[in-house]
Amino acid sequence: MLAAVSEAASTEEGKPAGKGRPTPKRDEARKKRRAATPTNRKEAAALRRQKIREQRAAQRQALVTGDERYLPARDAGPAKRMARDIVDSRFTIGQVFFGVILLVLLLSFIRNPIIGTITNLAMLVLFVAVVVDAVRLGRRARREVEEKYGAKDATGITGYAAMRALQPRRLRRPPARVTRGGGPRTGRA
Repeated sequence: MLAAVSEAASTEEGKPAGKGRPTPKRDEARKKRRAATPTNRKEAAALRRQKIREQRAAQRQALVTGDERYLPARDAGPAKRMARDIVDSRFTIGQVFFGVILLVLLLSFIRNPIIGTITNLAMLVLFVAVVVDAVRLGRRARREVEEKYGAKDATGITGYAAMRALQPRRLRRPPARVTRGGGPRTGRA
């Protein structure tokens, strides 16, 4: 009966029933495994540096393209994705902050005390407005992430969203997935 089963298995489609090659001896398998591992500390360090270099390159590329699989831990996960979408869906004062600061800096070269006072006051008011807007948006993002994913995933979202709100939209990494006024995406993109 055993002969009939093995004969049926081996004659099916004319191929052998096994894997088509003999099982390697234990010594051969060990030698093959050892060939892949470095033999000294210098080679091991070089291999480790190469792997780290490849991981960082993949993370940099993911930050530019927005590929979720290779994002660094700082930007990975559905809670961070939702926070990014909340920030990207609206206009923030932080987007124009650096442009206005540059304008204020240029105006400060004018030797008129009235213009100097006005520019200093404008810079101070703008700075306070940017900080208040970023913190308010960060708290909103934390609240919405907490509602959807729970308090455990909402840790650190306030600061993450506030820092993203301070950046100009074109310089944000990973890039924005939503349009302004479009609202955050609820599903995967």
